[in-house]
Amino acid sequence: MADNVALVADIGRQSVRFGLAGGEAGPAPREIRKFLTAEHPTFTSALVAYLSAVDLRDARLPSVLAVAGAARGDLINLTGSRWYISLSGVEAVLRVPPLALNECAANALALTRLPAAAFTRLRGPEPRPVASGGTYAVIGTGTGLGVAALVTAGDRLIPVQSEAGHIAFAPATPDARRFADHCQAKGLIPDVETLLSAPGLLLAYEALSGGKRLTKPEDVTRDAARDPICGAVVRLFVEQLGAFAGDLALAFGAWDGVFLTGPIARALQPQLMDAGFRRCMEARTAFRRQLSEVPVALVNQGDLELIGAAAALGNA
Repeated sequence: MADNVALVADIGRQSVRFGLAGGEAGPAPREIRKFLTAEHPTFTSALVAYLSAVDLRDARLPSVLAVAGAARGDLINLTGSRWYISLSGVEAVLRVPPLALNECAANALALTRLPAAAFTRLRGPEPRPVASGGTYAVIGTGTGLGVAALVTAGDRLIPVQSEAGHIAFAPATPDARRFADHCQAKGLIPDVETLLSAPGLLLAYEALSGGKRLTKPEDVTRDAARDPICGAVVRLFVEQLGAFAGDLALAFGAWDGVFLTGPIARALQPQLMDAGFRRCMEARTAFRRQLSEVPVALVNQGDLELIGAAAALGNA
């Protein structure tokens, strides 16, 4: 092995980022480089290009891969991507069996490595330090919707991988019903990710505007205060995210905290501070009081997939 150095990767729908961790430089990811799926026919092609770029083409390297999909079996299909990952193929290149985990599970592990300044408190109780003994839920909003938990096993926190973003969408307000009806008219069976994602913002704008379209999710988040339709879309998004956070706290028993990650959550920080998120999170007949005691924090740092992959090296 190359002086205890390991490879970490964040493998998404449109790109992959590689980095190195461990060795004399410490556990933080470094030598981070990005490759687009459009530029390489396979994941292995991008991997070899990275290894050549950092002069480790012939090195024997352990690795952790954070993937946008269910990390099961030797062949991992990436949601919404033409790439797939062959773990045996990666092992043939690196000469060490890789560890693969869902990207949101990596996000969850990253929480154990972040300073207090990386967390922004939302309405409700003060966030508690992420530590063994607790149970936590993590929701990542970006090109898709990631869900994971951190649960205590002995003196360690273990990530629980999940595809809960594909739970069925349950409309509870007039705007949510308009959104669901619009999806069904387009031949879609809406799940939670259909709304709580970057494409979901655009689809919700189309639904609430009567068919008008925007081209970028930032068009919705940026104009929420000026455009009434954008404002309605953001309100729908935030309230649905709050309801989903409550669902996950109940499902995982995440009484010690819910954490929101990803670029959309960061872009909507002012709206997440409003009362709507918390009201919808706590809107239950049973366990309302317990949910009112669950802290919620926004994670205001990027590179969580790579940080979490590096953390998994020491968590294995």
